[in-house]
Amino acid sequence: MAIRLSLYNFYLADFSDLSSGEFYASLLMGFRVDMITLFTFSSLFILALLFVKNPKRRAVIALVWAMVLNTIFVLSFSDVLYYDYIHRHMSSEIFNLGDDADIIVGMAFGSMLPFTLGAIILSGTFFYTIYKVFLQELVHFILGKKLIFLTLITLLTLFIGIRNSFAGKSFGSADAYAVNKVSSGNLALNGFFTIYRTAKTSSKHTLTKLDDAIKITQEAMQTPNAPFLDKEYPLLRSYAKKEKPKYNVVIVLLESFGAEHVDGFTHYKELNVTPYFKKLSNEGLKFTNFYSNGYRSIFGITSVFTGITIPTGFEYLGKGLELSNLSYLGQVAKNNGYSTLSMQAANNRSYRVDAVSHLAGFDAYYGADDMPNIEACDEGRAPLTGTYDFNMLDFYHKKLNAMKEPFLGFAFTDSTHSDFYLPSKKFERYPHDLKNYNGSLNAYIYADNSIERFMESVKKEPWFERTIFIFTSDHGSGDALNEIARAYRPDDKALDSIEHFRIPLIIYAPKIFEPQEITTLGSHNDIFPSLVDLLGWEANITTMGSSLFDKNIHERFAYFFAGDLIGLVTNDGYVKYNFKNIVEQVGSEANVEKMKKLLFAIDTAEAGLLEKNRWAK
Repeated sequence: MAIRLSLYNFYLADFSDLSSGEFYASLLMGFRVDMITLFTFSSLFILALLFVKNPKRRAVIALVWAMVLNTIFVLSFSDVLYYDYIHRHMSSEIFNLGDDADIIVGMAFGSMLPFTLGAIILSGTFFYTIYKVFLQELVHFILGKKLIFLTLITLLTLFIGIRNSFAGKSFGSADAYAVNKVSSGNLALNGFFTIYRTAKTSSKHTLTKLDDAIKITQEAMQTPNAPFLDKEYPLLRSYAKKEKPKYNVVIVLLESFGAEHVDGFTHYKELNVTPYFKKLSNEGLKFTNFYSNGYRSIFGITSVFTGITIPTGFEYLGKGLELSNLSYLGQVAKNNGYSTLSMQAANNRSYRVDAVSHLAGFDAYYGADDMPNIEACDEGRAPLTGTYDFNMLDFYHKKLNAMKEPFLGFAFTDSTHSDFYLPSKKFERYPHDLKNYNGSLNAYIYADNSIERFMESVKKEPWFERTIFIFTSDHGSGDALNEIARAYRPDDKALDSIEHFRIPLIIYAPKIFEPQEITTLGSHNDIFPSLVDLLGWEANITTMGSSLFDKNIHERFAYFFAGDLIGLVTNDGYVKYNFKNIVEQVGSEANVEKMKKLLFAIDTAEAGLLEKNRWAK
C-alpha cells in the first residue's frame, strides 16, 4: 500500500480524474489485489511452517519465502519508476527485457543508483532479520487435532485470499477497475500482479466472430486503389504498379519524440527545444493527427516494418511474430528495385534490430558498435550506452552516399532515451537530470541539433532533390514533462491520455511536395502502405493501415496496444478497452458504440489471422 501511495503521489496528474469516493474505492480494490498477490506466493511456505519444528529447517523455508516476498517488493517498487516512461504498470514485456540489458544496467548504476543501493541494503537487512528470527527455538508447537483444525482454517483462509472472488472465474487484472477509468485500474494494480498475470497470456481475441470481424475490418479499410485479393488471406491487398519517379526514401525514427512536447506539434505553449524540427515540419508535409501503435520502441519498429499492431499476448518481431507470414517493407522495396539499409544508435543487438532488419528485407544493418565517435564531446562525455545521435546520423549520411539509387534507408536514434547522457554542457539549457524533466528537455535540444547538422549536410548531396525524408517517433514520451508543461497549460488539468500516443510525422521533400499541414488521421501502420502508394510500387501486402494519400479509404483509424489495454482512435473520438470494459472514451454514446464494434473487429481479425497464418502469403 505504501508503494501504491508513492505511485499516486509521484504521478498525481494521472489520477486527477478520480473523485474522493473513486479514489478510496480504488485503494480498497488495491488491497484485494495485494491480498491475492501475497497469499498466492506465500501459501506453500505458510503451510510448510505449520509442520516443521526444526529451527534450521524453518529458517531455510523462511529465507526462501523472504526471497519471494523481496522479489515482489523490488519489482513493485521498480514498477513505480518504470511507470514514468509509459504511464501504466509493467506486464509481459518484462520477459523481453533481456534484449535491453545494457540499457537497464546503465540506468540501474546511473540515474537510479540511489534506488539500486537502497534496494540492496534493505534486501540484505530483510534476509538477515528473517533468518535470525526463524532460527529461534519454538516454545510451543501445535500438534494432533489442533494442528488438523489449524491446517483446515489456514487452507480456507488462503483459498479465500487467493480466490478473492465467488464468481465463476478467478480475479484478473480487468477486475481491478473499481470504476471504469484507466486511472482506477492503475491505482489498484501493483506491478508484480500485472507481471505474473501476463506471464502466460491466454488468447483474449474472441471479441466477435472471426468471419464477422474480417468483414467489418474490410469495410473500414476498403478502397478501389488497393482491392482485397484472396478469401484465404482476406486482408491481403493488391497495389498495382504505377509509372512514378523512383524517389529515394530516408526514414529517421526518433526515440521518444512525443508530439505533446515537440515544437510545432504540441497543444500547449512551445518550449523551444526542437526549433529546427519545427522548421522542417513547416517546409514539408506536416501530419498533426498521427499516433503510435504501441508504447515501446520495438513495437514502433515492428509497425513501421510490417504495418502490424502487436496483439495483446503476442511476441514482437524477432521474438515470434515472424513465425506467421508477414509483409515486410524492406523486402517490398527490394522487389521494386531498391537497395536497402537499416541502422540504430543503440548497441548492435538492442531490441534485436539486427535480426529484425534482416527479416524485414534490409540488405545491410549497423549498430552503435559499427559507428565511429566523431561527435565533439566535452572531456569525459563519451557515449556510455549506444552512441550519440549525430554519430549515427553522420554515419547514415556516409552510407547513403555509397548506396546505389534508388535506395530505402531506416535509422533509429537513441539520445532521447533515458538516461539522458549528452556530449556537451552546451546542450544543457536546464539543470541537467539524467532521468527526467530537465534531462529530457536538454536531450530534445541535442537531438534537434543533430537533425539540423544531418539535414544541412545532406542538402549538399546530388541525390537530395530525388529523396523523400520521413521523420517520426517510435512512441510517445508519456507525460514525462508534466511538471514543466503544466505551467504552460491554460488550466491545471492533465492532457487526455491519448496524447501520450500522439507522435509527429514529417514527410520532407521540398523539391517534390509543397508545404502543407495535414490533419488526416494516421499511425505507424500507415507508413508502409503510404510508401507503396506514393512510389507506385507493385505489391501484394497485408497491413492494419492504409495509404495516407488515398482519399477513398472508407474509415480511417489508429489501432494501438498498451499492455492489457487495446484502443482505437477514429475521427469521432477514441476508446480504450481492458478486455472487460471500456475504461476510457471520448465521443458521443453512438460513436463510442461504433468505435467499440470496430475495435473488437480489428483486434479479432488481426489476432485470428496471425494465429491461423492467414495474414499474408
